Amino acid sequence: MLVIRLARTGRAKYPTYRIVAAESARAATGKFVAVLGHYNPHTKELVIKREEVQKHLGNGAQPSNTVVKLLQREKVELPAWVKLKTKEPKKVDAPAAEAAETEEVTADEAAADAGEEAPAIANEDERVAEVAEEAASENVTPDADATETAESEEGKA
Repeated sequence: MLVIRLARTGRAKYPTYRIVAAESARAATGKFVAVLGHYNPHTKELVIKREEVQKHLGNGAQPSNTVVKLLQREKVELPAWVKLKTKEPKKVDAPAAEAAETEEVTADEAAADAGEEAPAIANEDERVAEVAEEAASENVTPDADATETAESEEGKA
Protein backbone atom coordinates (compact mmCIF):
# COMPACT_ATOMS: atom_id res chain seq x y z
CA MET A 1 0.00 0.00 0.00
CA LEU A 2 1.26 3.48 -0.82
CA VAL A 3 1.57 6.07 1.95
CA ILE A 4 2.38 9.76 1.99
CA ARG A 5 4.67 10.56 4.88
CA LEU A 6 7.61 12.65 6.03
CA ALA A 7 11.18 11.45 5.45
CA ARG A 8 13.79 13.12 7.65
CA THR A 9 16.69 14.87 5.99
CA GLY A 10 19.05 17.63 7.08
CA ARG A 11 22.04 17.75 9.33
CA ALA A 12 22.41 16.66 12.96
CA LYS A 13 20.07 18.46 15.38
CA TYR A 14 18.51 20.44 12.52
CA PRO A 15 15.93 18.22 10.84
CA THR A 16 14.13 19.07 7.63
CA TYR A 17 11.66 16.76 5.98
CA ARG A 18 10.69 15.60 2.51
CA ILE A 19 7.07 14.78 1.85
CA VAL A 20 7.28 11.48 -0.03
CA ALA A 21 5.03 8.79 -1.46
CA ALA A 22 6.49 5.44 -0.40
CA GLU A 23 5.54 1.82 0.02
CA SER A 24 4.28 1.29 3.58
CA ALA A 25 6.58 -1.69 4.14
CA ARG A 26 9.70 0.39 3.46
CA ALA A 27 11.71 2.23 6.12
CA ALA A 28 10.65 5.83 6.77
CA THR A 29 13.86 7.21 5.28
CA GLY A 30 14.28 4.38 2.77
CA LYS A 31 13.40 4.07 -0.90
CA PHE A 32 10.40 6.09 -2.07
CA VAL A 33 8.25 6.43 -5.18
CA ALA A 34 8.07 10.22 -5.48
CA VAL A 35 9.01 13.42 -3.69
CA LEU A 36 5.83 15.47 -3.20
CA GLY A 37 7.33 18.46 -1.37
CA HIS A 38 9.47 19.49 1.59
CA TYR A 39 8.95 21.01 5.04
CA ASN A 40 11.28 22.93 7.35
CA PRO A 41 9.80 22.95 10.88
CA HIS A 42 12.20 25.68 12.04
CA THR A 43 11.12 28.28 9.51
CA LYS A 44 7.67 26.70 8.95
CA GLU A 45 8.44 26.72 5.20
CA LEU A 46 6.23 24.24 3.35
CA VAL A 47 6.35 23.48 -0.37
CA ILE A 48 3.85 21.00 -1.82
CA LYS A 49 3.45 19.73 -5.39
CA ARG A 50 -0.37 19.88 -5.33
CA GLU A 51 -1.00 18.02 -8.61
CA GLU A 52 1.17 15.07 -7.61
CA VAL A 53 -0.35 14.93 -4.12
CA GLN A 54 -3.86 14.92 -5.62
CA LYS A 55 -2.84 12.16 -8.07
CA HIS A 56 -1.49 9.90 -5.29
CA LEU A 57 -4.46 10.59 -3.00
CA GLY A 58 -6.79 9.79 -5.92
CA ASN A 59 -5.03 6.44 -6.33
CA GLY A 60 -5.58 5.61 -2.65
CA ALA A 61 -2.33 6.65 -0.95
CA GLN A 62 -2.82 6.98 2.82
CA PRO A 63 -1.41 10.22 4.28
CA SER A 64 0.10 10.19 7.78
CA ASN A 65 -1.44 12.37 10.51
CA THR A 66 1.33 14.96 10.21
CA VAL A 67 0.96 15.12 6.43
CA VAL A 68 -2.83 15.54 6.79
CA LYS A 69 -2.25 18.52 9.11
CA LEU A 70 0.27 20.06 6.70
CA LEU A 71 -2.06 19.56 3.72
CA GLN A 72 -4.94 21.14 5.64
CA ARG A 73 -2.69 24.09 6.51
CA GLU A 74 -1.98 24.60 2.81
CA LYS A 75 -5.71 24.17 2.05
CA VAL A 76 -5.17 21.18 -0.24
CA GLU A 77 -8.51 19.51 -0.97
CA LEU A 78 -8.53 16.05 0.60
CA PRO A 79 -10.84 13.14 -0.30
CA ALA A 80 -13.73 12.45 2.08
CA TRP A 81 -12.17 9.19 3.31
CA VAL A 82 -9.06 10.96 4.67
CA LYS A 83 -9.54 11.38 8.41
CA LEU A 84 -7.24 12.83 11.04
CA LYS A 85 -6.75 10.07 13.61
CA THR A 86 -7.03 11.09 17.26
CA LYS A 87 -6.45 9.18 20.45
CA GLU A 88 -9.51 7.96 22.31
CA PRO A 89 -9.91 9.25 25.86
CA LYS A 90 -9.18 6.77 28.61
CA LYS A 91 -12.22 4.87 29.82
CA VAL A 92 -13.14 5.10 33.50
CA ASP A 93 -13.97 1.91 35.39
CA ALA A 94 -17.73 1.53 35.87
CA PRO A 95 -17.68 0.91 39.66
CA ALA A 96 -15.55 3.99 40.26
CA ALA A 97 -17.87 6.08 38.11
CA GLU A 98 -20.95 4.85 39.97
CA ALA A 99 -19.32 5.58 43.32
CA ALA A 100 -18.50 9.10 42.19
CA GLU A 101 -22.08 9.66 41.06
CA THR A 102 -23.62 8.30 44.28
CA GLU A 103 -23.57 10.91 47.00
CA GLU A 104 -24.33 10.55 50.65
CA VAL A 105 -27.35 12.61 51.54
CA THR A 106 -27.30 14.31 54.91
CA ALA A 107 -30.38 14.58 57.07
CA ASP A 108 -30.64 18.29 56.24
CA GLU A 109 -30.58 17.63 52.48
CA ALA A 110 -33.09 14.76 52.77
CA ALA A 111 -35.44 16.95 54.78
CA ALA A 112 -35.05 19.79 52.30
CA ASP A 113 -35.83 17.41 49.42
CA ALA A 114 -38.92 16.18 51.25
CA GLY A 115 -40.06 19.75 51.90
CA GLU A 116 -39.69 19.47 55.65
CA GLU A 117 -37.66 21.54 58.01
CA ALA A 118 -34.28 20.15 58.88
CA PRO A 119 -34.07 18.77 62.39
CA ALA A 120 -32.01 20.94 64.68
CA ILE A 121 -29.27 18.91 66.34
CA ALA A 122 -27.54 20.67 69.20
CA ASN A 123 -24.30 18.72 69.31
CA GLU A 124 -22.45 15.69 68.01
CA ASP A 125 -23.64 13.42 70.86
CA GLU A 126 -27.25 13.82 69.79
CA ARG A 127 -26.29 13.15 66.15
CA VAL A 128 -24.52 9.88 67.07
CA ALA A 129 -27.48 8.79 69.19
CA GLU A 130 -29.86 9.62 66.34
CA VAL A 131 -27.84 7.53 63.87
CA ALA A 132 -27.81 4.59 66.27
CA GLU A 133 -31.59 4.84 66.78
CA GLU A 134 -32.24 4.98 63.02
CA ALA A 135 -30.05 1.93 62.45
CA ALA A 136 -31.79 0.02 65.25
CA SER A 137 -35.24 0.85 63.88
CA GLU A 138 -34.20 -0.37 60.41
CA ASN A 139 -32.60 -3.56 61.82
CA VAL A 140 -29.29 -2.51 60.34
CA THR A 141 -26.08 -2.32 62.27
CA PRO A 142 -24.80 1.24 62.41
CA ASP A 143 -21.37 2.22 61.19
CA ALA A 144 -18.60 1.06 63.47
CA ASP A 145 -17.27 4.60 63.68
CA ALA A 146 -20.62 5.96 64.82
CA THR A 147 -21.04 3.36 67.60
CA GLU A 148 -17.46 3.76 68.79
CA THR A 149 -17.89 7.51 68.90
CA ALA A 150 -21.15 7.13 70.81
CA GLU A 151 -19.62 4.70 73.30
CA SER A 152 -16.56 6.89 73.86
CA GLU A 153 -18.77 9.94 74.38
CA GLU A 154 -20.92 8.04 76.89
CA GLY A 155 -17.78 6.95 78.77
CA LYS A 156 -16.62 10.55 79.08
CA ALA A 157 -19.97 11.74 80.44
